[in-house]
Amino acid sequence: MAKNDTYQNDLDTGTAAGGRLSGLGTTASSQIDSSPLIALGAGLALGAVLGAVLPGSDKERELLGPYGRKLSEAGTGALDRGRGMAKQKFDEMAGDKLREFLGASSTGTADA
Repeated sequence: MAKNDTYQNDLDTGTAAGGRLSGLGTTASSQIDSSPLIALGAGLALGAVLGAVLPGSDKERELLGPYGRKLSEAGTGALDRGRGMAKQKFDEMAGDKLREFLGASSTGTADA
C-alpha cells in the first residue's frame, strides 16, 4: 500500500511539474512575441556566456580562428576610434564650460 502511495505521489508531482513547465513555455513564448529584440539580446548574451564557459575544439579554432582575429582587430579599431571621439567631445565640452566660467568671472569682476 505504501508503495502505491509513493508511486501516486511521484506521479502527481511529475504531472504538476509538467504543468508548470508548460505554463513557463507559454509565458516565454508570449514574452518573445511582445519583445523580440529583448529576446534576441537575451539569446545572444546566453550564447556568449555558454561560448565563454565551454571549451573550444581544435576544429573550431581551425575554422573560426581567422574570423576571430579579424573581428578582434576590427573591434580594437572601433574601440580606439570611439575612445578618440569621446575624448574629443569631452575636450570640447570642457573647453566650452571653461570659457563660460572664465567669461562669467571676468564679467563679474568688471561689474563690481
